[in-house]
Amino acid sequence: MIKNIKGVVVKWNQIWRTIWFPTANIILEKDTIEDGTYKINVIIDWKIYRWAWSANNTKALFESFIFDFNESIYDREIEIIILEKIRENRKFDDLEKLKNQINYDTKKIKEKNNYILTFGTFDLVHEWHRYFLSEAKKYWDILVTILATDKNIEKFKGKKPLYSIEERISHIKELQISDIVSTWDEENPLKWIDMYLPRVICLGYDQKWFSQDLENYLKENNLDIEIIRIEPYKKEIYKSSLLKEKINK
Repeated sequence: MIKNIKGVVVKWNQIWRTIWFPTANIILEKDTIEDGTYKINVIIDWKIYRWAWSANNTKALFESFIFDFNESIYDREIEIIILEKIRENRKFDDLEKLKNQINYDTKKIKEKNNYILTFGTFDLVHEWHRYFLSEAKKYWDILVTILATDKNIEKFKGKKPLYSIEERISHIKELQISDIVSTWDEENPLKWIDMYLPRVICLGYDQKWFSQDLENYLKENNLDIEIIRIEPYKKEIYKSSLLKEKINK
């Protein structure tokens, strides 16, 4: 299961720098994560970095190695998304064997990309949608956003959208967050799951009318896909129904 942790980067013995693999270390409570080497994403100042890391519970230390990154981030809080265990930790006879293993782990992580799937109407795009997609993109590698057609919105919500499907796709692309933007198949809106086989599907905190069909589909087809609900963002301000009500007034 995917897990999020946050912590302040601390100095440790810096042994990794001696073999050219600087790490960002944060203190963990013991047994927070089992020992092992993992694929993770790390968020620093809202920017996502693709990392690999090794956790050692005997030291209660969380050691993170970032690809193509060598900035000083001591005393700064970072967010880490634990995605997948790559292998068990093990001891190496010499530093050269350890370096070779890290290079192998790095190659393995970089060559394997997984999808995050998001669905929605995305009518009247605003800051909640920006926040939702930015949060969703933290999980795995490639963010796919599928928009409901005008016909399906009218079918499920009983009214037409403010903007056409062409306009809504354009608005989402203008955010420059999603890697792939497309529209539902009116007859089979869940076909995108079969096409991309995502590791994660992210839903909005109030996304209900589509949720039950989705959960039933995953269960019936025995698909091991994690559903993650994105927490609300200033919902007293950035909620589509409230903003549309203001427009109508």
